[in-house]
Amino acid sequence: MSRLSLRHATSGDAERLFHLMQFYYFEASAWSGEEVRPDGLFDCDRRDVEASLRDDPQWARLLSVDEALAGFVLVDRVERDGHHYPELADLFVLPKYRRQGLAAYVVSTLLRPGEGQWLLAVFRGDLAAHAYWLRTLPRLGLLHVALAEEDPTFHLYLVGDPASP
Repeated sequence: MSRLSLRHATSGDAERLFHLMQFYYFEASAWSGEEVRPDGLFDCDRRDVEASLRDDPQWARLLSVDEALAGFVLVDRVERDGHHYPELADLFVLPKYRRQGLAAYVVSTLLRPGEGQWLLAVFRGDLAAHAYWLRTLPRLGLLHVALAEEDPTFHLYLVGDPASP
C-alpha cells in the first residue's frame, strides 16, 4: 500500500507549489474560462506564493505518495457572519494520483469530526468537484450544511459539528 503524507509547505517549497498551482489553474480553465497571461502563465504570481508561505505558515500543505509530490491543499482563514473559520480553499491532486483516495485522505486529516467547523467553497463551474464533495463528506462522517446561495461564484458549505468550538 502507498504511503501518503501531508506536510506544511515552507518557503523552500515556493517554486514547487507555484508550479503545481499552474497545473491547477490550467485544469480549472476548462470551466473557468481563465486565459493565460502574455507570459504564458496563469494569474498566479510566484512572489505572491512566496509571500503567502512566509506570512501564513498554515496556508499550504503538500501531498505526497511514497515521497513523490502528488498535489497540494490551501487553507485560508475567513470570517462569515461574525465567526472565523478555516476554509478548505483549494485541493489539487495530480491526475496520475486520482481515484486512489488521496483527496479523502486530505479531507479526513484536516476536517475531523468533532473538531469544529470549516468553510468549504466549491466553484459553481466545477461540477466534478461539487459532486465529489456531496458524495465524500457523508462517507467520511462529516456533517455539512449548505449556506444560502447568495454567492454567484461558489457553493458554500459549513462542514463539521456545529456544536464544536
